[in-house]
Amino acid sequence: MANASPVTANGVDEQAARWATRLAYGDVTESDRAALEAWLAADRRHRGAYLRAQAGLHVMEDAVTRGPPVQAADDAVPESATPKRTVPRWAALAACLAMVTTVTLMFWPVERSGVTARQIMKLRDGSVVTLTEGAQIDFALSDRDRKITLLSGAATFKVAKDPRRPFVVRSGDVYAQATGTEYSVRRLGDTGGAVHVDEGSVLVWARDDREQAVLLHAGGELTLDPGPGNVAPPLPAPAIAQISLDNVTIASAVARFNKVNRTRIVIEDAGIGAIRIVGLFSAHDPDQFAQAAAIVAGARVIHRQDEIVLTK
Repeated sequence: MANASPVTANGVDEQAARWATRLAYGDVTESDRAALEAWLAADRRHRGAYLRAQAGLHVMEDAVTRGPPVQAADDAVPESATPKRTVPRWAALAACLAMVTTVTLMFWPVERSGVTARQIMKLRDGSVVTLTEGAQIDFALSDRDRKITLLSGAATFKVAKDPRRPFVVRSGDVYAQATGTEYSVRRLGDTGGAVHVDEGSVLVWARDDREQAVLLHAGGELTLDPGPGNVAPPLPAPAIAQISLDNVTIASAVARFNKVNRTRIVIEDAGIGAIRIVGLFSAHDPDQFAQAAAIVAGARVIHRQDEIVLTK
């Protein structure tokens, strides 16, 4: 097989399809593998085209093997539903060559702006993911939730609305959850992530400390790197962030505010701390929360040097 780099995208796709089919069904020698490696290294477009061709070949093989599609609740059809059979090489090659462009448009469209390439993926729930060059994700969609792991790079998520299934993006030990909105996440090292919200709102927390999450609204952003260890660090208070309290004790709520603010709230009476509160408060305005808590608890607020005191 020739390993010269073609000029056009269609030529790249065609050569990639031939390579994918030969590696899957042909008798491949060591010299063939060396030629493939040389072709992949000759142009950065070749590796992407080859991966797309492999995906297209897999899709076409399933189509030939299984026959007409069966309507099901999920996109995936169990392997036991239809016995597998061998697909002739010529049929696989023809299908792959015929459909490689279609598969590319469905699963791996590429847009280029200057030297930066973007890949756009449409998930089966209707959400759209835009990956920057070099970004990689893994995802698992179920009836209960939608989980995305950002392995590297950065991605923008336009989330299909589904209140019953939260959409959670994990970047290291940082989590960003929405049910229907648009936001971006950038991977930072082994454990960190940067979240920016374009539309709607997103809940952000570190590790397993979801109770300490902050709520970002459109225009809000949060950069967090928990670093090594099992304990989530204090969350900073971004410019547009809120703390959501759903029938929690005032003492628990105070602990959350004290983690993200220099000015600490102090409860002088244990009875105040035991009273429960519901509401949505600005994460960086502890005084606003203290005033609301005082009303709920029948208490009063006293300001000291670096403290806000709730007392009877």
